[in-house]
Amino acid sequence: MVFAAPGEALTRAEEVLGSDPSPLHASVAHQVIGIWQRDFGDTRRALAHLRRARDLAARADSAEREADVLATLGVALVHAGRTRAGLAAFERGVARGSGHTRARVLFRRAYVWWVLGRHGEALEDVRRAIPVLRQVDDVIWTARALTLRATVHLAQGSVERADADFTAAEALWDTTGQEHDKADAVESRGLAAFRSGDVPAALRLLDEAEERYAKLGTPTFMLTIRRCEVLMAAGLATEALAEADGAVAALDGIGGQSTRKAELLLVAARAARLAGEPQTSLARAAVAVRLFAGQRRTWYETHARLVLLEARVATGRGSGRLVADAAAVAERLAAFGAPAAPEASLLAGRIALGLGWTADAERHLAVAARSRHSGPPLARMTGWAAQALRARAAGSARGVLEACRRGLDVLDDHRMTLGASELRARATAQGAELAALAQRASLVSGGPRRLLGWSERWRATVLSAPPTRPPADPVLLTAMTAFRELAARAEEARSDGGRPAPALEREQRRLEREIRSRTLHMRGEAPGDGDRFDVGRLLRRLGDEVRLVELAVLDGRVQVLLCGQGRVRRFEAGLLADAEAEAEHVQAGLRRLAHPGAEARLPLVEAAGARLEHLLLGPAAAHLGSGPVVVVPPGRLHRVPWALLPALRERVLSVSPSASSWLRAKDTAPPTGGRQVLVRGPGLATGGAEITELAQRYGAARTPGDGDTWRPPPGGGYGAPRGPADGKPQTRVTVGGIPATAAGDGDPSATAGPGRPPATAAPGSRSATGGEGVGGSEPCAEPRPADGRSPRASTAQLPGGPAPHGGPTVLEGDAARVPRVLRELDGAALAHIAAHGTFRADSPLFSSLRMADGPLIVHDFERLDRSPYRIILPCCDTARFASVGADELLGLVTALLPLGTAGVVACTAPVNDAAAVPLMLALHKGLDAGLSLAEALRDARASLPDDAVHQATGWAFSAFGAA
Repeated sequence: MVFAAPGEALTRAEEVLGSDPSPLHASVAHQVIGIWQRDFGDTRRALAHLRRARDLAARADSAEREADVLATLGVALVHAGRTRAGLAAFERGVARGSGHTRARVLFRRAYVWWVLGRHGEALEDVRRAIPVLRQVDDVIWTARALTLRATVHLAQGSVERADADFTAAEALWDTTGQEHDKADAVESRGLAAFRSGDVPAALRLLDEAEERYAKLGTPTFMLTIRRCEVLMAAGLATEALAEADGAVAALDGIGGQSTRKAELLLVAARAARLAGEPQTSLARAAVAVRLFAGQRRTWYETHARLVLLEARVATGRGSGRLVADAAAVAERLAAFGAPAAPEASLLAGRIALGLGWTADAERHLAVAARSRHSGPPLARMTGWAAQALRARAAGSARGVLEACRRGLDVLDDHRMTLGASELRARATAQGAELAALAQRASLVSGGPRRLLGWSERWRATVLSAPPTRPPADPVLLTAMTAFRELAARAEEARSDGGRPAPALEREQRRLEREIRSRTLHMRGEAPGDGDRFDVGRLLRRLGDEVRLVELAVLDGRVQVLLCGQGRVRRFEAGLLADAEAEAEHVQAGLRRLAHPGAEARLPLVEAAGARLEHLLLGPAAAHLGSGPVVVVPPGRLHRVPWALLPALRERVLSVSPSASSWLRAKDTAPPTGGRQVLVRGPGLATGGAEITELAQRYGAARTPGDGDTWRPPPGGGYGAPRGPADGKPQTRVTVGGIPATAAGDGDPSATAGPGRPPATAAPGSRSATGGEGVGGSEPCAEPRPADGRSPRASTAQLPGGPAPHGGPTVLEGDAARVPRVLRELDGAALAHIAAHGTFRADSPLFSSLRMADGPLIVHDFERLDRSPYRIILPCCDTARFASVGADELLGLVTALLPLGTAGVVACTAPVNDAAAVPLMLALHKGLDAGLSLAEALRDARASLPDDAVHQATGWAFSAFGAA
């Protein structure tokens, strides 16, 4: 019962002890309490109860009972770090027991051998136990033995054997009521999925196991270890470190197993190294080595020594002693048959190369390179990295590029099994070394053109394919709705001058975790060849007028690749670290200039822009020609306000995460129909003043002349244009610069035709800032249209007849709710969303725009079939991103680009709301004249007053993409 209903078993055992039991029955009760304390509580208490159980079994003169208790005691002693005493208890248990009991003792000793990393002995004891357990039809213990054997196979890298045993064990568990064992089986299947390279399935199964354990109220330290391993493989090392450290603290708090603590410290050390915290890794690994050595767990100790060596190298150390230590670790891991052996050989080879010991390096790297043809993806990546380093040491640039290409292809296939854009982005970190090696080799051997190709090979790869669309998961949809509601309540509490209740904040964080967790479970599509970057195609699309400036970073210095007029030229600029620091100074200056009274800082910001130009463009600034410029910066420079640079200030300027994404945007066709959506969120200082004028302008500008007739799509919404109806003529128009066709008869229920009053604005009943009275215009409240729709979800109307398709859809007030906004945005030609923006550096896919019912987050946008062709986001920080992985960006703009959006205007810094209004109106004026977003934004900046606030506002906005 202790593994079916642990709490009930503990209670029943305590009741037995309170009823003056016989020695035999008391022995069973103490053993049950000992098992519970060993696995779920205090190890010291477990040992006390188990010793008492052993003594009572001896008093009862039951050899079988004594053998069984000795096996349980042996496990507890090993988990307490007393390995020698534990193995001695097993020797006595095997000798005392017979038949069925001895088989159970052998199974538990096999478990201990696995804990100690002695896999050969573990398999031997299981081999002896399983036939006896099957012979007596002991379903529960047979299933446990099969699960253990599968786990040992996984530790040795035998995934197929493990799958067979897990499948057989699961069939047996289905016939029992052993809920804890069933949860353990699900956890083990998660581990098997991870070892086979299926990260989403591993996360899903481990989460399911955690839910099962939670219902039983049992701790999950082993599950935490396995989950951390999966998180690290998914590029979430910082999360893995936090989880491992939290589990260590919890284990210490209950006096839990010493063996588990050592394993958690090993996982924490690995996570800290991957998270770029070598000193933390050193500290955790050193303690783990000491604990494993004291527990006589050589297999684990050797793995901990590998992490310790990797951390020392990461702190900048390199010596002959480290080469020898890494080689010894590699030799021991190979003797164990451990999958990590190639990593140790690669480490020894790297250190030797750094010391100039080419012969030693070649020997170690050759061993590591053997793993490149088999095993899970990350193991093959290790092999290809070793092969690339071998080629570099031999002076073969061609060999380096071939190894890097093959290695990145392996990682590409792995990334495409991941459905979540976050996992795809973070997984690229595994290929950062190969990408850097290839860039260096291409610079030496192939010149600027080849360097451009390799710069594109591992830049903004997440944008190369849309993320897997979230499934219609009722649990996920319910969690997102609940999250939105709680976030709105929390925001309301803050706007009233208080703070949300702690319980509200805790529930909001829980829902965030659930949404993110279920999103990470999504599998990607089958791997394919993808859309490979073609330098020749890029140059053809650029033509003679447009220049594309791609910034690559090699060894900390910016390399400017200037593309145009059929060629690629390279210029060397400044240090990346200096440019990053200057960009932060510029951001601080723009924040100050967003408020009146900071005019004196304008010359300082302009001077900083000149310094940024020198650091980022260098001599290339003099070769940009006179036409449009596309800037492709690395992820770490995403906060640069490019329009501030003197050489770019008066130009038609657009920004793109990669040249490949610019080409895709250039090739994206606008949707038919020219449908427009204008959204006004709550709490804006200006009340989103441009929305009212834009609604009227588009409605007025698109009013057809006498004799023209129109028919809106069914329901009064905006869909694809309808063909001629009953021979009625079609009229070709432009809507927001996008060609559109409208046809059919006027529909008096949806438009303001002759005899119907226009939807003139009426004063609102609350301030534009949600009652705070900060100022700005009042929101408009349109009269309810004849079709009975909400008064704040209207189609703009003006005298003189209907606008094309009834004019733009305007969503404001209560109509600006996330579900309705998403429906209208899907497939629109142009969307303008005036709403407060929030960037979440800690969780970029929860970056949001504030709607009437709460935040519209990036996860919501990923549910669109097609995001708007053009989208304008006139709110603070909408163009901020988190730089993750090798060179990937996560944020609102980058979420939209692979979903069908070809162009975005967004803001890289806080801006003055009032100054943004004339900029937005001028921007739309340019779009209405048929200009692109970049052209219209250039002209809009030029039209602004020359005071500091308006100039800073213009610089803060960028046009992304190519629409």
